[in-house]
Amino acid sequence: MTNQEKINFRQIRDFGETFNVSVKFIKQNFKLFFFSIISIAGPFILISAIAGAFYQSNSMGAFSIARMGQETFFEQYGIFFLIFLLSSVLSNLMLIGTTFSYMINYMEKGPGNFTIADVSSLLIKNGLRIFLTFLFLILLLALIIGVIAGIVAALAFSKVQVLIVLFVLLLIFGLIIVMPPLFWQLSSIYLIVMQEGKGIFASFVRTFKVMRGNFWWTWVIMICTILTIGIASLVFTLPQLIYQMVIMFSHLKPDAVDEGTSIPFIIVASVCTFFSTILYSVLYIICGFHYYSLAEQKDGTGLIERINEIGNTPNTNAEQYY
Repeated sequence: MTNQEKINFRQIRDFGETFNVSVKFIKQNFKLFFFSIISIAGPFILISAIAGAFYQSNSMGAFSIARMGQETFFEQYGIFFLIFLLSSVLSNLMLIGTTFSYMINYMEKGPGNFTIADVSSLLIKNGLRIFLTFLFLILLLALIIGVIAGIVAALAFSKVQVLIVLFVLLLIFGLIIVMPPLFWQLSSIYLIVMQEGKGIFASFVRTFKVMRGNFWWTWVIMICTILTIGIASLVFTLPQLIYQMVIMFSHLKPDAVDEGTSIPFIIVASVCTFFSTILYSVLYIICGFHYYSLAEQKDGTGLIERINEIGNTPNTNAEQYY
């Protein structure tokens, strides 16, 4: 057991409180939370990081003038890209699933009353739901991209330059407005599916319901969160970027010789990608707390539970003290 104060998830929070409670949650659970991430999602993230490092190393080799036009895309780095793509999807699903499994265990059992095995067990239990949710979101995004591509093709066929430019400007502006809340929705749907047991489509609709009237609030929180995590992630990826630029510039020389896979670069890139990816678990924590805040504002479940707890508190008999 533990005497740590349990953080109440189902509570309405403003901008500052959402970030404060996320920091408090990380500080309180730092050791167990990141041990869970490293133990459960870590191997998949590491595989993805190594695959990405091989892909980037091979891409830089293919970028050399000596190899340009001599090999097809697949011969140069196609297989590495495929492995990297598949492993990245799997590692990100594991990261999301592990983060939300930890939060659900904390919410149900309290701090210090569960183990990494409990987090892993809940993740395995929801494994199929997580994968099917991913497929649903992929199909949804493919449909949206297809509609946009159809509009672009129609405008290009019409050859009206003004309409094309206007549509592109509106599309860019629309993405700036829509993407941050949409990212929150695409992340929070996994939490809803795992904890509330709703169907995938019902969970997606649920994100719209709780966000209704709080679109711009969600936009501000997500923009600040994404920028903060992105800047922090840059600290981990900076050594890799510097190393990568040095190698690429050396390959641009006409007399550059393809030396094959660079083992030092693969090591540096793998380590940088591994830690920068783990950092994104903090983003999902903030998404989770924002969901609980919006859900409490709509449902009032947490308030009802606290009222019931007060009503069920046994009355103290004064005679017990004498």
